[in-house]
Amino acid sequence: MRKAHIMGIEGVGMSALARLLMAEGVAVTGCDLAPGPRARRLGVPVHHGHDPGHLADEDTLVVPTPVPPDHPEVVEARKRGLRVLRRMELLAHFLAQRPSAGVTGTHGKTTTTGMLAAILLEAGLDPWVFLGGELALLPGNARPGRGPRVAEVDESDPLFREVRVSVAVATNLEADHVAPRGERAPNYHESLEALKEAMRGFLAGAKTVVVPAMDPGLLALTEGLPRRLFGPGGEVWAEAVDLSPSGASFRLVHREGPLGEVHLRVPGRHNVHNALAAALAALALGASPEAISRGLSRFPGVGRRFERVGEVGGAWVVDDYAHHPTEVQATLEAALLSGRRVRVFFQPHRLLRTQELWEAFAQALKGAHEVVVLPVYTAGERGRESPEALSDRIAKRLEDLGRPARRMDKEEALAYARATARPEDLLLFMGAGDVTLLARRLVHEG
Repeated sequence: MRKAHIMGIEGVGMSALARLLMAEGVAVTGCDLAPGPRARRLGVPVHHGHDPGHLADEDTLVVPTPVPPDHPEVVEARKRGLRVLRRMELLAHFLAQRPSAGVTGTHGKTTTTGMLAAILLEAGLDPWVFLGGELALLPGNARPGRGPRVAEVDESDPLFREVRVSVAVATNLEADHVAPRGERAPNYHESLEALKEAMRGFLAGAKTVVVPAMDPGLLALTEGLPRRLFGPGGEVWAEAVDLSPSGASFRLVHREGPLGEVHLRVPGRHNVHNALAAALAALALGASPEAISRGLSRFPGVGRRFERVGEVGGAWVVDDYAHHPTEVQATLEAALLSGRRVRVFFQPHRLLRTQELWEAFAQALKGAHEVVVLPVYTAGERGRESPEALSDRIAKRLEDLGRPARRMDKEEALAYARATARPEDLLLFMGAGDVTLLARRLVHEG
C-alpha cells in the first residue's frame, strides 16, 4: 500500500487507522460528511462529503462498516482497480503482523483496551494501540509502537469473526447490534445466534481466550477453547473492593497469590470488571504484576466514559458514551455514588436499536432523579417510527414508572439544563451521538 483514501475519516476508528497507516509511511487522503477536529489533527487532505471525484492517485480505498458496496465512491474505486478494504479487514491485517490482543464485547471494550494499553506502557513494552476513543496516555486514539499490538475489535461489524489475534478478550455479550426481524444493515448481525457464531469465530482463532468466569453465555460459547477466566471463580479476581464517586480500590489477586493494590481513577463496579479483564490479558502478554497494578492505577479513563467536562451553576456536568441499557444502568449507578441529584439527558442511538430496546432503556433509567429524553440519533438509519416518537415512548414509560421525565429537542434541553442547574446536581449527558456537544456547550457557553 502506497497511498490510501479513507472514507469517514472523522470517525474515531477510521481516524485511528489513518494515523497508524501514516506511521508506516503510507500517504493518506480522506473524506467525511462532517470533517472535524480528528480529521484536522491528522494534517492530511480531507474532502467534504463523499464523491467518486475524490479519488486521485490512491491505490487503496478504506471503507467504514456502514458504507454499502454499491456506494458510488466504492464502485468507482473498483472500476479503477483500487484495492478496497473494509475497516475490519485493515485492522485484521495490522493485528496479524505481531503478537497481539483484541478486546471485544457489548460493553467495556474501549475502557478495557485502554487499561491494557496503560499496563503495557507501564511495562515498557512499547505497544501499538488502536482504540475506539481518546486516551490521554496516547496521541489520541492510536499509538504506533514496536511491541505487542492491542486493539479494540468492534463486534458490531460481522467481519470481526475473521480477525486473528494472539489473545482474544471478550468482556461480555448481549443482544446489541442485532437487526430487528426482517431488517438488514451492514453493521448489524442478522440474529443473536449470528452474533454468537461471529463471536465464537473470533475467539476460536486466538491462542488464548480471556472471558469472565461468571458469564454463563460466554462460558458455553468458549467451551473447548484455550481460555483463561477472570472474576470470582477464575484465575484473577478482586478483593476488598471499595467504590467511591471518583474511582475504586481493590486488591488484585491471582490464584497463586496477591498481584498488588489497585486504585482506579474511574468509578463504578463495571470498571473493576474491565480492570480484571485487562489484568489477565496483560499477564498473557508477559506483563509483570507490578506493571499491572501501576498501569491500572495510572489509567486516566477514556474520553466520553464518565468524563467530567466541567461545572455550571455549581452542578457537575458529566459526559458518557453509554448507549445500551446495561451500559446506561452501570453509568447511572456510578453517578449515584456521588450523592448528588442525578439528572440524565439521554440521547438514544440508532433507530433499529431503540425500536428493540426502548423498554429496557426506560428500566435502566428509572433510578435517575429526572430524565430528559432527546430525539434518537439515527446515524443515518431509517425505521418504522420517527426519532421523536421513539423518544416520546421512552419518556412516557418512565413517567409510568414514577420517574419525572420529558422529551425535548437538543436546544430546549440545553436551555432547560442551563436554567435549572443547581449546586447539588450531577447533569449526566448520555449517548453515542452528538449529545456530547450539548455537555460541552453547557459548560463553555455558561
